[in-house]
Amino acid sequence: MPSVKFLFAWRVLPVLALLAACAHGSSDEPMSEAEQLSTLYQRTCGGRTAQACFEQAERLRVGDGVAKDEARAATLHELGCNGGERRACVALGVLKEEGRGVAKDEAEAARLYARGCEQGLPEGCGHLALLYGEGRGVAKDLAQAVRFYERGCEGDDGLSCNNLGVLKLMGGFGVTQDVAAGMGMLVQACNRNVGVACLTVAREFDQGVRTRKDARLAASYFRTACGMGEQEACAAASAAVAAKPEPAPAVTPEEGAKLEKIRAMCETGSGVALGMACYVMGTAYEKGASVAVNPGRATMYYQRACDHEVPEACGDVRRMLGLTVDGAKAEGPKRSVLESLQLDPAKVAPEKPKQSVLESLQLDPAKVAGHATPPRDPIERWTQECQGGRGKADACGRLGEVLLWGSSGQKPDVAKALLLLEQACNRRGVDACLQLWRAWSLGHDFVNVPKDERKGLAMLELGCAWPDGGAACERLGDVYMKEDLGRAVKTWQSSCFEQEDSTSCAKLMIITRKLANNGPEALRENAAKALPLYQAQGCKARMKDECTALGLPMPKDVVRVRRLKEACDAGDPDACGELAQAYQQGREIEWDRAEEIRVAAQGCDGGSAEACVQLAKHYRGVRGGAPLDLDAMLARAGQACSLKSSTGCGLKARFLEEFGKLTADAPQVREARYLACLYLPEARRSGPCEK
Repeated sequence: MPSVKFLFAWRVLPVLALLAACAHGSSDEPMSEAEQLSTLYQRTCGGRTAQACFEQAERLRVGDGVAKDEARAATLHELGCNGGERRACVALGVLKEEGRGVAKDEAEAARLYARGCEQGLPEGCGHLALLYGEGRGVAKDLAQAVRFYERGCEGDDGLSCNNLGVLKLMGGFGVTQDVAAGMGMLVQACNRNVGVACLTVAREFDQGVRTRKDARLAASYFRTACGMGEQEACAAASAAVAAKPEPAPAVTPEEGAKLEKIRAMCETGSGVALGMACYVMGTAYEKGASVAVNPGRATMYYQRACDHEVPEACGDVRRMLGLTVDGAKAEGPKRSVLESLQLDPAKVAPEKPKQSVLESLQLDPAKVAGHATPPRDPIERWTQECQGGRGKADACGRLGEVLLWGSSGQKPDVAKALLLLEQACNRRGVDACLQLWRAWSLGHDFVNVPKDERKGLAMLELGCAWPDGGAACERLGDVYMKEDLGRAVKTWQSSCFEQEDSTSCAKLMIITRKLANNGPEALRENAAKALPLYQAQGCKARMKDECTALGLPMPKDVVRVRRLKEACDAGDPDACGELAQAYQQGREIEWDRAEEIRVAAQGCDGGSAEACVQLAKHYRGVRGGAPLDLDAMLARAGQACSLKSSTGCGLKARFLEEFGKLTADAPQVREARYLACLYLPEARRSGPCEK
């Protein structure tokens, strides 16, 4: 009996052939817009391809290339929704809520929104929350509205983040006032092109009631809101531009290429390198270096850097959100926004600070003094487990990364770091292979690693060969794509089918759909035959849209997280930390908050600083509606700091200032800041760490 790999290669051989032919060009004329509509949408929208129904319905709804017809759009959205296309359910809900093209039915709209939300579409949660908040189509329930806003914002829905952000900013609907969280959510919504969110942020900086007054940031957000169609912001934006126009940066091709390289490192890198790159991007967007000034994007990049071992970025986040030094809330909420939310100003008065630190934090002194038996020093643990490169690959890789960057209080040792990373890569350490590929293929300005694309490619190819090499294969396909389309596709096939890498599956389907729709006529049939196979495997890799289109249930997890579970159960705390992150993200494994906290606690108590940081942020009460637990929050941040995490020490200092009402000169805060600096990669320190 042939192996699975051989059988798969035989089944997709026609697709490889047609891809190679397409890569060399074709004399066929491309299909016209009318032909595409007649051969693609009209042929497949009869319930067989729900996604096609949704796309054609959206064209009809807005009049994109066809005559606008909202009634026909509603019909196609209903077909798509019944066929399992969750986006169609939410789109049909909007039409029914507003009575456009169909009879107005807010109760049915609520049911459709709930269906989309339950299937993991955050926009459905946001629309449903609005109905619960206003009592339209459902009984008014403010607590339910908040819960659905939280689910929607966690999925990055702009509407949800805007509304929840305002509620947190003001303290309405029973939500505890939290200026930091509220401003962060509003900036997130602004980055999702929600103009009213940009306008609210602009007003906050303009009036300086809850945040500091900052004319420059106010002007920038007014301009952004105006560009999104918020007419109220345009007058303020025009006045700001007339007073002091924002200069457009002059960018050379070399500067642009360098910035894109840094952006790619931020979006696809890992560990400290990712954090550094994101910090540079935040600075670029704040200062207008090679990009237009955009404080919203700057804030988001700083936040990403803060989450990845760059503690000074955490301070920049608070600065960009306009918070005061000690995080204190302003005395009085702004009346105009309260009126827009129909809130009672008397019910949103900020809390009065308590007198002592322990009273303010409501902490148990015994728990703060020592949460648990301190876990082993991670450097010592990795050194012992690595055993000079002959032991655990993950331990060697983590130790090599620390020595490469000089983080966790270690002196940089590039030669030893590269040796450990190479040994880890040779022993199935995929992350180490990726580290070496980035170091040698791109070169690093932060550490003295010379560029060597040949060596980098060899490490990437080796990483792709290992059982967990999905991420390496996906990037290897991108490298091959520049010169050999067929080789790139074959690499993505291996990653998609053997390692269940969803990004590789998505790239396969994009290319195959293009061929099926617009490729040479002789090759379209083969592409169309291969597409269902790719869709089925995409569903197996937890691609929601593909499972929905095929009417299949979503698998609970993928190969990588199953291996992480085994390693975590076997006592590997770092694997528990990675598994907890997978639960929190919900992409590779079914979202499970309780299980996330369980494995994160197991990892943290075993010595994973990343797991401790994740727990501290969870208990901070800003993720997924988690309740604020000051006791656990400070204890877990302290654990992360004891494990030589710069981020953990930075969180500890920030929590003491924000909730303990301590000044920056307090001994506890200064000690935490010193350790945050000491554990920061040496290349990122602005100067000597002052104790």
